[in-house]
Amino acid sequence: MNKLLNGLLAAALTAVAIPAAAHHSFAIYDMTQNIEFDGVVETLKMRNPHMAMTLTVTNPDGTKTVWKLQTLGAGQLRQRFGPEGAVKPGQVVTVEGLQSRSGNPYGFLENLIMPDGRAVKTYFGDPNGN
Repeated sequence: MNKLLNGLLAAALTAVAIPAAAHHSFAIYDMTQNIEFDGVVETLKMRNPHMAMTLTVTNPDGTKTVWKLQTLGAGQLRQRFGPEGAVKPGQVVTVEGLQSRSGNPYGFLENLIMPDGRAVKTYFGDPNGN
């Protein structure tokens, strides 16, 4: 009976650990492909596990692309921005970060330049935790 319980416990812990490890992987980002552009904030969701922002970017040919960015958790960002959040929809900001490996308009936000010109580091360190 102890072997069965130990086996079930090990299976349960493994099932919980695998999604957690996959969730925090930087493998979806190209660490050599930096992005930087201005965009109009559409949404800013300060929720855990990560803050999510969507921006509309006007391309050189006049077309528009909606970018989705994520960064640290809401608690960490509230310490930097306050409870009201960083920016409001409709404001123009500059973002710096990492492009997704897929090339889709998705990335990881590392720095946010606010409408007043103030730069806020939204991520620090390297993906390996150093």
